[in-house]
Amino acid sequence: MILVVAGLDPSAGAGIFQDIKVISALGLRAYGVVSAFTVQNEKRVFSVNFREWDVMRREIEVLPTPKVIKIGLSLPAVVKKLREMFPSSRIVWNVILSSSSGFKFLDPETVDKFTEYADYVILNSEEARYLELKENFIVTGGHETGRSVRVRFRGKDFEIPRVSGEFHGTGCAFSSAFSGFLALNYSAEEAILAAMDLVRKILLRSQGDSVETEKLLREWYKHDVLNSLDEILPEFLEIGPLTVPEVGQNISYALPWAQTEFEVGKFPGRIRLKEGKAVAVSSASFKDRSHTARMAIAIMQFHPHMRCTVNVKYKKEYVERAEKKGLRVFRYDRSKEPSEVREKEGESMKWMIEQAISQLKSPPDVIYDEGWWGKEAMIRVFGRDPREVLEKIKLMLEG
Repeated sequence: MILVVAGLDPSAGAGIFQDIKVISALGLRAYGVVSAFTVQNEKRVFSVNFREWDVMRREIEVLPTPKVIKIGLSLPAVVKKLREMFPSSRIVWNVILSSSSGFKFLDPETVDKFTEYADYVILNSEEARYLELKENFIVTGGHETGRSVRVRFRGKDFEIPRVSGEFHGTGCAFSSAFSGFLALNYSAEEAILAAMDLVRKILLRSQGDSVETEKLLREWYKHDVLNSLDEILPEFLEIGPLTVPEVGQNISYALPWAQTEFEVGKFPGRIRLKEGKAVAVSSASFKDRSHTARMAIAIMQFHPHMRCTVNVKYKKEYVERAEKKGLRVFRYDRSKEPSEVREKEGESMKWMIEQAISQLKSPPDVIYDEGWWGKEAMIRVFGRDPREVLEKIKLMLEG
């Protein structure tokens, strides 16, 4: 467990919010106590109000003993108090003398008196000039120029390629990542390297001037989408002889923020019939193109929660059962497609969905057509996720 004692930055780019985001990204449990309230945004700090130890102590003493304590913007005496309270915990103090906009937080001479109570003191190279450097100092070079960022610790330099841009909160992100890796039993040197790599990956995903650690959650979403597809594939293969059309079948499941078909999970090569059995050519992937992926993107423009689309071979009784079971069904007449829609790749699917939503006044469960010149008759089933779509298809198959 990691205890975070840090200032509250309302912009969430730095301070206790950023600390907890980074630690959570490592899958670790973080407890937090606010040590200072600030009025600030990504550009400027307007004021700070430090909290007194006696108030903070009551909040801390009811929590479990932490393995690592990460201290951010706090009165320097807080470091000593925490060392006395938790003598066996490792303390990482991210010293912040002033903001990048020039707001003065702490006096260097006062800070110097308390650095010995921390196992590791992290600060940037500009602030290090004002303090008496000690063996436990980790000096970051993010404010320096050059193609790489250097971190110095006990006479050794660690380097990593620089991500272009000016970001608010890199010091908090690095010190929190370092604390997290310490909690995972990394040595200090390995924790520095791992923290540098993690922060670089965060910055590569960040936009504007904020450290957007939350973007790492998108990696989890990608895994979840593909895992959801792979897990449910056997059930689709089992009913495949009844549902796979001549052109093949695909189960497309979009990421919540999807804008293109390459942000939609699917089965490259489609599900096809071989000797009467359904087979998948590939496991789920974001690669390859798919009509159902484009349809998922199209319906999400109107109803973002409808992230999954599956095509099913057309049978009149399937449509009748869907209507009887209460599914919202729309019949699409391809003969009424405007020529400009029919001639442009991908436009017919969007136009079809627009017509369905306009008539049904709600998200469609099923859109079907009875074929056209060179077009196989087809049923499309829509839902929130592959499981919901599968259940809708099963309703169509039940006699």
